Amino acid sequence: MSNITPENCDACFAFSSIIAAYAWASSNQTGNLFFSDLSTSEANVEWVNLVRGVHTLLQVAGEWMATSSMSLLLQPRHIDPELARAVDPEVSAKLTSLSQLWDSSPEELDVHEVEVLNSTLTLLHEAWGLVASSSFDREIDVILVVYGWPIQVPEAFFTMVKEQKPEALIVLAHYSLLLNKVDQLWYIKGMSRRLLKTIHSKLGKEWESWITWLFQNLVLAEFQDQGEVGEAY
Repeated sequence: MSNITPENCDACFAFSSIIAAYAWASSNQTGNLFFSDLSTSEANVEWVNLVRGVHTLLQVAGEWMATSSMSLLLQPRHIDPELARAVDPEVSAKLTSLSQLWDSSPEELDVHEVEVLNSTLTLLHEAWGLVASSSFDREIDVILVVYGWPIQVPEAFFTMVKEQKPEALIVLAHYSLLLNKVDQLWYIKGMSRRLLKTIHSKLGKEWESWITWLFQNLVLAEFQDQGEVGEAY
């Protein structure tokens, strides 16, 4: 990062983004998204680390890029929480209910972990609101929203994920809602299925009820995607 300059920051940003896309696309839908596969001797970089590497670059060169040719990609988009709930009340209610995971048993987590989970859930709720609103708001770039969520999330959340805290794993599983919306893209296709399958394998039976509906959502999204492909022919 010490060699980043106003002249090369745009190229570095573009290259970092392409690397993150290629890493998953070249893995035949078996790459490591948020977890390392300890069953293999190959040390593959997790996709989330590549994506968050883009965030590290922005921390260094963000001011330069704000006035560069990449500026349109970096404009933050926000949505009023109430509007996010109104866009899709059913999904919004599901997301809101996730806080019961840590509110009902506060002794399982420390204060900082609860704050991290609340912050992460708020970002997820906002991202879902933006994605759901994209059907009538043409200015919303769904791909940027989907890529942006793991970049914005606190690092402490991914520490909890690596520690396999059930509450964090369940929140992360709901990222599949965003991935489903762009599953037709070659550099994202299969991510949602891979994410849910991995998290399901790490959660105990007592937690499965929290993510069952996500598998149903995934199947529905895949059927809709297949229908759109069929119509194209």
